[in-house]
Amino acid sequence: MDTIELRYGQTRAVVQTTGAQIASFKGADGREVIWQADPAVWAQHAPVLFPVCGTAKDNQVTVDGISYPMTKHGFTRNPDFTVGKRGADFVELVLGPTEESRPMYPFDFRLHVVYRLFENGYTTQFLVENLSDRPMPFCVGGHPGFVCPMEEGAAFEDYQLVFDEKEDGKNLLAPGGGLISGDEILPLEDGRILSLKYSYFDERDALIFDSYRSRAVNLTHRETGRGLRFEYPKMEVLAVWTKPGAHAPYLCLEPWHGLPATAAESGRFEDKPHATVLQPGESYTTWFTVRLMG
Repeated sequence: MDTIELRYGQTRAVVQTTGAQIASFKGADGREVIWQADPAVWAQHAPVLFPVCGTAKDNQVTVDGISYPMTKHGFTRNPDFTVGKRGADFVELVLGPTEESRPMYPFDFRLHVVYRLFENGYTTQFLVENLSDRPMPFCVGGHPGFVCPMEEGAAFEDYQLVFDEKEDGKNLLAPGGGLISGDEILPLEDGRILSLKYSYFDERDALIFDSYRSRAVNLTHRETGRGLRFEYPKMEVLAVWTKPGAHAPYLCLEPWHGLPATAAESGRFEDKPHATVLQPGESYTTWFTVRLMG
C-alpha cells in the first residue's frame, strides 16, 4: 500500500492509495484527528462510498431490468487508486472499472477523489464521470472516522453535535446497518444540539439525518469548545456512526449523496433517494470540508 504525505504550513496529512483513504490528519497543535484503524474495532480510516451509500435492497441493484450484486457502501474500499495530479498540499486519486466492480456495476466510469489541505483543515472532493454510452445512476459519499474524545482526560459523552440550523431531530432507522425501516425523533437541545451517547449506536447502529436544512455541524467538547467543524454543502444526508457495543474512541461523520434502501424500494438504481443519473459524457462534483476548532 502506497502512502502520500501532504503538508500546508504546519498542517499535515497522509493519504493511502488503497481505497483513497485519508489515514492521518494533524493541525498546528500536532494532535491526530483521524481514527487509526484499530483492527480489533474497525479496521478503516475513512472509506469512500461508491456507487451506493449503505445497504442495497436484497444486496443488489437493478439496471435496465438486470439485477447486479452490490455490497454495502459499494466497491471502493479495496482497490488501488492511481495518482493523477499531485502537489505539496493536494493529491488527486483516480479509479476506473476493476475486476471487483464490473460484476456489480456495468458502467465505464471514472471516480476522482481529491484531498486538499489548508491551515488546520482539509477538503475531500468527489468527481464522478460517465464514460459509458448510456445513462449512469450513482450515489457517492464519505465515511471519515475522527478521534473522539479529542482531549486528554475527556470522555466520548463530553462531546456534542451542533447543527447550524434548528432541526426537528428526525432520524431514519436502519437496524443493524441494513434497510431503512422507519424513523423517530431524537431530542435536540434548542433544536440544534445532540449530546453524544454510546447507547444511541448500541441501540440503532447509525444515526441518519436526511435533508436537514443544516449543511454543516460542529463536533465539539461541550465545555471547552474544542473539536472540528464539518461542512457538506451539496450532500443531502449526514450519517453518524461508531461501532455498536465497542464503545471505542472514535466517531464517523458520513456525508452521503444517497441513502440505504427501504423495504418498499423498487430496486431500480435510478429510483434510489438522492441518486444522480449522469448522461454519457457528463460529470458530477461534490465535496466536504473538515476544519479544526479551538
